[in-house]
This record gives sequence, structure tokens and C-alpha cells, in this order.
Amino acid sequence: MADGALTISLDGPLAEEIRAAAKARGQTPEDYVRTALAEGLAPADDDDDLSWEEDMRRLEEPGENIPLDEAFDRFEANIAELRAQKNR
Repeated sequence: MADGALTISLDGPLAEEIRAAAKARGQTPEDYVRTALAEGLAPADDDDDLSWEEDMRRLEEPGENIPLDEAFDRFEANIAELRAQKNR
């Protein structure tokens, strides 16, 4: 084994799922796992949910705006009503 190498053995359903996924992508199971790990460990800068552009677009959508206090009051009332229905 080369210095720094890591060998992992998988069996059962997980191994079969990896083989099938690799085959579907035209990859070896080893390359498939390497790619999946690299993508999974990479920083998710492109998936930033804190997009100002998206927030501003949503602000321009038509619809009723209500104060946050009122929204929470409605939310709590809906929960109370659902609990009351459940307990009947």
C-alpha cells in the first residue's frame, strides 16, 4: 500500500448501489467514490442560500405583506386549532 493510501471495503447493498451508480456514470466504483467524496467535501460557495439577488426578487413578488408579529399570531392560532381538532 502506498504511503497515505486508504483502503475501505464495502459489501452488501451499499456496495451494489455504488457499483450501479458508477456504471450509470461510466465510471469505476473507485472513481465514482472519489468524485462523490470530492464533491461532498468541497466548500459550497455556489450553493449560498444568502443571495441578496434572490431576497430582492422575492420582495418584488406580489402578495400581502404583514407584520411579523401578526404572522406569528396567525401561526400560533393555526397550531392551537390543529391541536384542538386532534384532541376532539
